[in-house]
Amino acid sequence: MDPKNAIIETYSKISDLVMELSSLSSLTQIEEAINSIVGKLIPITYEYFLKPKGEEYILLNENSNITDEIKDLAAWAAKSLKISVFSLENGEHALIIPFSKSQKLLLLYIGITSEEEISNEIMLFLNVMSFLTAAIIENLELYEEILKTNEIVENNRNFLNQILNSMISGLVVYDKGYNKIFFNSKFEKFEEKYGNNLIEFIKSELINLEIIGEKLTREYEIKDNYLSIDFLKNTDENYLVIISDITGTKELERLKKIDQMKTEFLSTVSHELRTPLAAIKAYSESIIDSLEILDTDTLKDFMTTILNEADHLQNILDEILDFSKLEMKSVNIKKEEFSINELIEEVYYANKSKAESNDIKIYKVLPKENIIVNLDRTRVKQILSNLLDNSIKYSDKRKEMKFIKITLKNEEDKILILVEDNGIGIPKEHQDKVFDKFYRVDSSLTYEISGTGIGLSVVKELVEIQGGKIWLKSVENKGTRFYIEFKKGK
Repeated sequence: MDPKNAIIETYSKISDLVMELSSLSSLTQIEEAINSIVGKLIPITYEYFLKPKGEEYILLNENSNITDEIKDLAAWAAKSLKISVFSLENGEHALIIPFSKSQKLLLLYIGITSEEEISNEIMLFLNVMSFLTAAIIENLELYEEILKTNEIVENNRNFLNQILNSMISGLVVYDKGYNKIFFNSKFEKFEEKYGNNLIEFIKSELINLEIIGEKLTREYEIKDNYLSIDFLKNTDENYLVIISDITGTKELERLKKIDQMKTEFLSTVSHELRTPLAAIKAYSESIIDSLEILDTDTLKDFMTTILNEADHLQNILDEILDFSKLEMKSVNIKKEEFSINELIEEVYYANKSKAESNDIKIYKVLPKENIIVNLDRTRVKQILSNLLDNSIKYSDKRKEMKFIKITLKNEEDKILILVEDNGIGIPKEHQDKVFDKFYRVDSSLTYEISGTGIGLSVVKELVEIQGGKIWLKSVENKGTRFYIEFKKGK
């Protein structure tokens, strides 16, 4: 059986058990109920009931004999107070259920069965039955001489309500008109926390339950929390709703995913570092081995390649260092007044040659007025350089006309910077994840592009640490536009 269905079935059985036990008012009725409940779960050929009296046990079955072997097993189970199954010499098995409260044994049930093993679900149910029944037995012993039957039932019901209220899941029962007829305190807390949004969702799914069948499970996200909600239609046509908070489980899944991404990141970084190092080593060895026969132009080409690869290596290390500082919250922001127009001009010309070498036309659109901002100039330059570098790397080589445009807009006390390209774009399902740490879009067009997967996460941190905002719009195969908004400051 599916684990989820097993849990729902167990809750249903417990609900039926509560109803059956709540009406018991004598020890005889309890014995009959135990026989009935256990008999529905396991084939029983014979049963015994023992009641402790001092150091001895009184056999409650009339005209019954009990073997010394079973007595010894019963004595052991009575001391351990645990439900146990023992093999007997005649090949049968003895199921022994102690009913105890506060480590005090109240009743001992022994059922003779041919079943050798009992499932975990049945053992769980028997433990619940043992606990609830022990409470009822204790109540009967304490109050049978001074309370009427209806008083005992009321006390038992109150106790069972305490059990339901102690559950970590919220329980609520609705009638056919979707009116609450019972709920525990945990559900009440859910209702207080999430309000009408949760209630409306439950009622809408109860309508779906009528269409789908007897069972329905949904996950519901609200206020950064995740709830798993099970819907069950009872035989009396009421609806049982079970609500569990699975936020912790979701968070664990997220952390596991981050761990996996970290592992992939380390593998990627290792590859990214090896590539320029291998090139530097190879060209250096070639120069050493062939220095006497190399002409000036060839030597210059070799040295230029070494320098470019060293710059590439330096950029990777700088990116990792910035990421590490951001993770440790040790990045120092040094704000100063400067012209954002001039900075964009500087970034534009610094990336122009690289863009044109990749057959990309780069444009800038700046307002006529000179805009002064109070930000960390070095970090803003790093942000824009990273975005332009990304646009160059993820250009669409299949297109004849490739472009990148950087635009500055003056908006009263704010500035808006747009970095736009007609590159490969970002699929819609990945757009809300590209700023996540270690995340890289997995596609055939990005597979061969170098990168550590932390560049955009660093950009986002550097924008937000200065009080700014960054977001994007993208259409796959058409291009991407990044928006950066900063307050000008003083």
